[in-house]
Amino acid sequence: MHARRAAAALLIAVTATACGVAADGGSNADAPTATAKSSGKPTLSPAARALAFGAGSRWSDTDTDGSHISGTTTVIGYRQPAKNVSLPDNASAIAHPDWAVLDVKVCAAADSTNVIVAQGPWSLRYADGARLPAPRISAEGAAEPVYSVGGAVVRPGTCYRGKITFPVQHGSTPTAVVYDVDSRDPVEWTVPKA
Repeated sequence: MHARRAAAALLIAVTATACGVAADGGSNADAPTATAKSSGKPTLSPAARALAFGAGSRWSDTDTDGSHISGTTTVIGYRQPAKNVSLPDNASAIAHPDWAVLDVKVCAAADSTNVIVAQGPWSLRYADGARLPAPRISAEGAAEPVYSVGGAVVRPGTCYRGKITFPVQHGSTPTAVVYDVDSRDPVEWTVPKA
């Protein structure tokens, strides 16, 4: 059991590193900026602008093996309550949750090496600053196509799109979607008001 947990933690760490989101230094004026808090973890500055759904955030980085890795990350949509989810309430730690579905896409640039993607870097942010991390649900009844839980390879010049099913507290609505890869600047998309 301990070996399984260690392997899962290693996979998440490798996935988070391989999915690096860093400013490309280019003219992407819509990319949010970040400042470091005392914890050392970058956070969005008050002046940063969140992106609108459908707007991609371009990034470029050096992968763990020293190769060039780059692409675009995009939030396509968010639906709450989700009508196409048939998970039992006990699939969540939240009593009688509303099920919500986040539709996201990552594209690897043509000149990039393979990009590994997973649900781990995604979360929902609320007005009070609280974040609800992706629950890594892939069970039957989750919204299809399920965005990879364990990691999927996106080859250069291709994209990977999928849905992440979140259990949210009934009556609560997030204000933003956050893509936050370890040691990189987080990127946010504003959840439109219903």
